[in-house]
Amino acid sequence: MKLNVGDVLFEPLSQNIGAITKIFEHPDGKIVKIRWRMDGHLPHDTEHVYKKVMRCIKSGEYELTPKSPSEPTTRTIP
Repeated sequence: MKLNVGDVLFEPLSQNIGAITKIFEHPDGKIVKIRWRMDGHLPHDTEHVYKKVMRCIKSGEYELTPKSPSEPTTRTIP
């Protein structure tokens, strides 16, 4: 399993939905930037170490929905 930009995370405990917006290298390892959306609140961004997000998925704290490969990555304007 590998995380990619566009994957969606669901946190069952708080009912938050987050989308991975960026994955980048850092001297301490890969960093994953997640934009969380909660009902009735403004979206907010968090940054986590890649390994921590993977650990949360494996332990069941987050549920991962991979981005569908059939979705176009670019839009064409006629």
